[in-house]
Amino acid sequence: MNRTFVAATLVVAGAWARAASAQELPDKSNQPARQAPPRCAGAVDAEKVVRCALAASPEVRQAREQLAAIAGRRTTAGVWLPSNPVVAATIAHRRRPPPESAEALNWLVTLSQEVEIAGQRGARVDAADAEDAAQRRRVTVAEQEVAAGALGAYYEAVAAQEGLRFAEDLARTAQALAAYAEGRAKEAVLAGVEADVARAEATRLGLVRFEAERRLTASRTALALLLDLDPAGLTLNGSLAPTPASAAPPGSLEEQALRLRGEIGAAEIERQVLERRLAVVRRERVPNLTISAFAERGEIDDRIFGFGLSVPLPLPSPVGRTRAGDIAETLAQIRAAEASTDLVRRRVRLEVARAAAAYKARQESAGLFTPDLLDRARADLAALREAVASRQLSLREGLQWQRTLIELLQGDIETRLGRVLAWIDLQRVVGLPLAPAAGRTP
Repeated sequence: MNRTFVAATLVVAGAWARAASAQELPDKSNQPARQAPPRCAGAVDAEKVVRCALAASPEVRQAREQLAAIAGRRTTAGVWLPSNPVVAATIAHRRRPPPESAEALNWLVTLSQEVEIAGQRGARVDAADAEDAAQRRRVTVAEQEVAAGALGAYYEAVAAQEGLRFAEDLARTAQALAAYAEGRAKEAVLAGVEADVARAEATRLGLVRFEAERRLTASRTALALLLDLDPAGLTLNGSLAPTPASAAPPGSLEEQALRLRGEIGAAEIERQVLERRLAVVRRERVPNLTISAFAERGEIDDRIFGFGLSVPLPLPSPVGRTRAGDIAETLAQIRAAEASTDLVRRRVRLEVARAAAAYKARQESAGLFTPDLLDRARADLAALREAVASRQLSLREGLQWQRTLIELLQGDIETRLGRVLAWIDLQRVVGLPLAPAAGRTP
């Protein structure tokens, strides 16, 4: 019976060891590559860009996986026992020499369990909860940064698309004027120098068109990478619509930023995390008790049962571990975290002030390009072409006036883009939502 008991104990221990060694990380070599959701393909607008960029962002995915890792740490911290029970068994063959010779099989089985008595588990759970709260703020920060970058890339692509259409119209007009000038030069009506000037202007506008194509290709590629899509299948829906005016004064925006920005919340909670870690370290200085129970067969036929209690002996530093160094390190980290929170607050105030000033300047500069002025400029371009073709205006004067109108219309596109980008940056630094409502552009 004794041999059977010992053999069963060894078999159980071996089974536990095999089960523990069988736990391996999942093999990802055969897993398919991650692909963007099908709903993100095709035509995109501002709302879809934000949603798909968040779904495809490795930064957001990394932050969320780190949050999942903290959840696993929270599960580990909630375990009641600091270690698993320990079963120990010994067996010996006892032989007594003559004259009172005797033989017996002696054995000893001990069951011991370590227990914590200073509330270490609760302190570890509190620390894990604080880490979870801080990481949730970091996830929010990652989502805000990704949304701002995706919206900026989207509107840059929209502006490049609008600029390309305008450049193509100008290039066609310039080619027509150059052909007209060459025809008049052959008729000796127009000097050859002016014909060359017309051709040079056509070449300049052709270069503008090529630059617009390059800009559109680069911006579409950047946006497609953020959305994890093929640039060839990307269609842009939307325009550089007017952005809503910022009615709140800079002081109010600063208060909102200090309340909403995830970086500030994460920095403040990081200090709480360190304080709770300090509580864990201080409680871990209390030694754990080990409670044991044993059954023994000794001598020839003695039966012995009993209980035991053991506790580690604390020794002063540097001979023993008093955790004094860990406590001093954590206290220094808490002070550094407080300074880091102040730095984050200062940086947020500066970002809000700069973003508010930039947005105000962009709004005011966009106000210079009134709709009636732009409509008249487009009409004047058509009128200039007709005036030159009907010989009511010299080619030289027509080209000079045309360049001024072209610069005005190009400046309107750049100004509207700058205003949208300034609005995005202001929303980002204040911590306001960047995903616009369905069917509405900022």
